[in-house]
Amino acid sequence: MSNTQSIAPVPIDQIVKATNILQQSSAPKFGHELLPYFSFKQGFLNLNNGSYGALPKVVTEACNELMAWQEENTDFYYRIGFIPPLIGVREQLAQLVGASDVDELVMVPNASTGLGVVLRNFLWQCGDTIIRCNTTYATVYKTIQYIHDVTPGLEISEFQLLFPTTRQAILDGWQKHITNVKANAPQGQKIVAVIDSVVANPAAAMPWKEMVKICKDVGIWTIIDGAHSVGQEDLHLADCGADFFVSNCHKWLNTKRGAAFLWMPKESQKIMLTTIPTSASYVTPGPDRPETNIVSQFQYNGTIDYTTYLSVHVALQWREWVGGEAAIHQYCNNLAKKGGALLAQTMSTKVMDPNGEFTMAMVNVTLPFPSDFQAQYDASVGTALSNKLLARNMYAVTYYHNSLWWTRVSAQIWNELSDFEILGNALVTICSEIVSEHKSANVPQNCKAVSFSSYLEQPLKGAVALDSNNGIGAPRPVTSTKVTLVGYHTQLASIRP
Repeated sequence: MSNTQSIAPVPIDQIVKATNILQQSSAPKFGHELLPYFSFKQGFLNLNNGSYGALPKVVTEACNELMAWQEENTDFYYRIGFIPPLIGVREQLAQLVGASDVDELVMVPNASTGLGVVLRNFLWQCGDTIIRCNTTYATVYKTIQYIHDVTPGLEISEFQLLFPTTRQAILDGWQKHITNVKANAPQGQKIVAVIDSVVANPAAAMPWKEMVKICKDVGIWTIIDGAHSVGQEDLHLADCGADFFVSNCHKWLNTKRGAAFLWMPKESQKIMLTTIPTSASYVTPGPDRPETNIVSQFQYNGTIDYTTYLSVHVALQWREWVGGEAAIHQYCNNLAKKGGALLAQTMSTKVMDPNGEFTMAMVNVTLPFPSDFQAQYDASVGTALSNKLLARNMYAVTYYHNSLWWTRVSAQIWNELSDFEILGNALVTICSEIVSEHKSANVPQNCKAVSFSSYLEQPLKGAVALDSNNGIGAPRPVTSTKVTLVGYHTQLASIRP
């Protein structure tokens, strides 16, 4: 008689005990009362949830338990164990975002990966067109550039977005642009438009569903970069009309990094032949190939830590405990609007979107630089802004757009109105320091980018690194006399997410 005991898959709630706190206590109020529930360093002023999100302590503890479960029997975990909980997570997300079926939604590490997989699954030909915007997120922008570079005859059509503007102006311009692209495209060749649901920089909630409809009416494919959407806005994807939608869960949904989902309705899945890397489940196209097996390919295409994906389950429990999606959205939206107005008042500048038509949980405010200083883009200023904010134990994104320097400030449930005033006072001092230092700095001309677009084309000529003093003490501004060329992924914070 065997003494062995069979091992069966179990629900996440049977593995994770950390969430017991959510059943045993009531949630604190939104604002600074929530700070102890995160792992922020004492005194750190986090006004940049939009880049990397933030992990509640209970989610961190749950992830540790999930990792311990993974290590108990790795063969069981990777061959059987993770699969039922992963399907459960996909079911929860499908319900949250309004997908019609769980098999329309798969997990990917981040939005850039998801968008890259979709773009690389199209069989591009001479005469095809990809539509992007000047504000398309840098990795996606460059993915499109790469596809263009390796596909002879592929055209890129770029739609220009300059803020401040209005939603109606965007739609009018988009209609004209799409009509023009369609009229000039070779007959029968495909056109694919990449559209942001929420632009990263400037932070702006786009009229993306209306933009999708304009494309759909003339037979153009649409891929939505929804990196900032889930956790920030209600999504009803089954009714949106898009062909693909990708969103990060680790930004606004409080999951472990990196976790994102790719939504692709059944009709869109027909073009999806492979994951990246290609899964062992891949089947060569042909008469014996099933219509699509892309969902099973995404389930396993190489060894990764599925803890990030499974953390969605606990993050959703946390969000329900603190008040639920609607309450979170409302608090962050109201705080972003009021905080942006206070920040502009503190710095004697202006809000990009005073009427709030583009604002959800992020707000854009001009920085208090003199007008002559704003006139010419210099990448070193972005690095100096980033370093000086970090040296003060705080952070908000800064960037250059439409001939002005801006800050993008994220409002989250741990923030209060006073945080915006603290940031504003700090930025007044920082900007004054940068102007003074920049005038006296010996920055080589070939280290300066004359425009943001020229920086994207030649990043090594657009970024200068700070003199770090060998890593001792607070970072010095990039505008010191010692400069070193670097790539933008290491120092130029102004174009990061």
